[in-house]
Amino acid sequence: MKLTIIGPPGSGKSSQADLLAKKLRLKHITIGELLRKEEKKHTKLGEKIEKIIDKGNLVPSALAWNIVKKELNKNYILDGFPRELIEAKILDKNTNLDAAIFINVNNKEILRRLTNRWYCSCGMNYNFLMNKPKKNHICDKCSRKLLQREDDKPNIIKKRIKIYRKETKPVIDFYRKKRILITVNGLISIKEILKEIISKLNKNLYKPR
Repeated sequence: MKLTIIGPPGSGKSSQADLLAKKLRLKHITIGELLRKEEKKHTKLGEKIEKIIDKGNLVPSALAWNIVKKELNKNYILDGFPRELIEAKILDKNTNLDAAIFINVNNKEILRRLTNRWYCSCGMNYNFLMNKPKKNHICDKCSRKLLQREDDKPNIIKKRIKIYRKETKPVIDFYRKKRILITVNGLISIKEILKEIISKLNKNLYKPR
């Protein structure tokens, strides 16, 4: 089975992709993680990617595709790719997706979720909505002051949302026309979202196109 999961930043698509990967025995391919791995290598390419992401911009499609295509196999779920119509068309030429899952979340909720994400340099991650540290902005593990990613700050988030809405709408329309789009409400619980995806996925796979 070949799937992609699409949604605005903070929609919970990575959590759902992980759950679906385990349930359906798929390889979870997340563009964000692949790009961060490249950043940590501290190469010229990694530095270029870091500057682009920190400003809230999208990594160029050709670069993103070159990184993603190395990871594709017979059964996978793509997380955060394609983000633009050109990427959807490139992917369509190289593979046949069974379904594109779209998690729909409004802008206000995206901002609320992302501004509550914090991390520590020791590797601990916190979400002030669900996983608060015992002391405000202090890591439970090492007592260091918590940090916030540049792209999780309000001004950058608003820019990311604007870019997302502009670039990803054509992707959603593309998969809708191909009749493989599955849309789910991202405001319900994680369990309910997963249940809705599985239900719609089963119906979609056996629907004549």
